[in-house]
Amino acid sequence: MAAPSSPTPPADELRDLVAQAVALDYLRYRESASQKEEAAKGKPAWLQLFESAGFAALITVVLGGIAGGLITFELQEYAKKRERQVAEARLEHDRSMTAFKEYLDRERKVVDEMFLRLGKFVDASRDLTTLSRKEFCETCARSGARNRDTSEIQKIVNKYNEATVDWNANRLRLGLLLQLEHNNDAELLRGWKETSDAAEAYAECAERWRTKYNNLEFHEALNACGSVRDTLDGKLGLFTRRIVELRNTSAYKPTERD
Repeated sequence: MAAPSSPTPPADELRDLVAQAVALDYLRYRESASQKEEAAKGKPAWLQLFESAGFAALITVVLGGIAGGLITFELQEYAKKRERQVAEARLEHDRSMTAFKEYLDRERKVVDEMFLRLGKFVDASRDLTTLSRKEFCETCARSGARNRDTSEIQKIVNKYNEATVDWNANRLRLGLLLQLEHNNDAELLRGWKETSDAAEAYAECAERWRTKYNNLEFHEALNACGSVRDTLDGKLGLFTRRIVELRNTSAYKPTERD
């Protein structure tokens, strides 16, 4: 059996209840607005300004602009600092390259003169050994050998004597100059001494060979002082290699980072 439903109020009574509810809501709204106005009246103007939505938006724009300006300034300062560093590095590299070029010019000048005089000395010694061939024999006319003009023989002897004097006069000076350019490197000094000694040993051997032999065939004369010459070539190779190594490790040479 269904429960009995509540009786519906009469229309007049229902209308009165709705009117009362609307009146209560209006009174509550007026009371809330009045309280807000009273609260606002009690706050200073600057505080009301801070609490406003417009001021908050203004602050956001201002602070954003300041932050953006600071970031832009920092980026510009970093770019300027980087440009200065690059310019300083380039200037230092240019200075290093100039110093290295000046060093190479001085060092090569010494080396060129050194090898020039050494070459003349060794070449004159080699020519002296050729006088041991038959065509230069002054006492072999009766055996049918063709004599050369004695002036040509004397020319070779004079060349040897002049090269020997020049070598003796410049050996010490050139060695000291080369050492100055390479900070008195011990291995370089040893290499120069061994090369110089080997060159002088070859010159002495050539002079003994010429006085010992005077009737050799061409191929026999080519073997003059062979072992001594081989020793000279070996010492000269080691000495040259040390010069190249010192050039590559010179303090004047710019680094790869430069």
